Amino acid sequence: MAHKHLFIVGAQRTGTTYLYKVLDAHPVVYMAKPIKPEPKYFLDSDNVVEGYATYFSTYFSDAGDVSWFGEKSTSYIENEEAALAIKRIMPDALILVMLRDPVERAISHYSFTRDHDLEPYDIERAIQEETARKDNWHAAGTSVTPYAYTERGKYAQYLEYWERLFGKDNLILLVAEQFIGNLSAVSMLYQRLGICPDFIPPSLTERVNAGSPGRAKCKMTVDFRASLQEMFRPWNRKLEEGYGLDLSCWEKKA
Repeated sequence: MAHKHLFIVGAQRTGTTYLYKVLDAHPVVYMAKPIKPEPKYFLDSDNVVEGYATYFSTYFSDAGDVSWFGEKSTSYIENEEAALAIKRIMPDALILVMLRDPVERAISHYSFTRDHDLEPYDIERAIQEETARKDNWHAAGTSVTPYAYTERGKYAQYLEYWERLFGKDNLILLVAEQFIGNLSAVSMLYQRLGICPDFIPPSLTERVNAGSPGRAKCKMTVDFRASLQEMFRPWNRKLEEGYGLDLSCWEKKA
């Protein structure tokens, strides 16, 4: 019987490490190691040529008797070539995406970029300069642009391609604010995967990648936050209408 594969493809700074841990903890799920750095296997066209056998032996040769083999590489969500490669090699793969309030995601993203000495500006100027800088990043040494603070939170634009390739039934969307620390939500995910839903992962209430110590310094004005919420609102609505999600938890007062 063919192996069953799942991929956590994104989004960055949304709680994907937490998702990785609750999956990897389950006795019949094996996630590719190490978690850092992420495999990003299908970003390399040379790897794609090697085919399935090489991919499997690289990451899962010692997995043992499990039901699911998984990988987390959050750069995949915005890379259509990677999506197509996964589809060609593992056409029935399940695609998992974590979604988080895009304003909070942008703040976390900014903190991460700044902590890696790639961001000289304060958060409001960094976002104001995003359009000019997001495509001028190759010297940064990262796999994707470090400056797409708001662009990466427009989740629907990336999901469209993945849905077209894999179908809505193979696309699992999880809302971070509703999933993290929620045993019922974790159990529902296990059930969706057809594995024992009664398992309680040790990391259920663990704070994973909680953010840098300097995150509290990432202050934005009430008006600026409100402008971001307004910008994201139509994108969030697409998620609600297209996937039946309740994203009211993202509608915070500015």
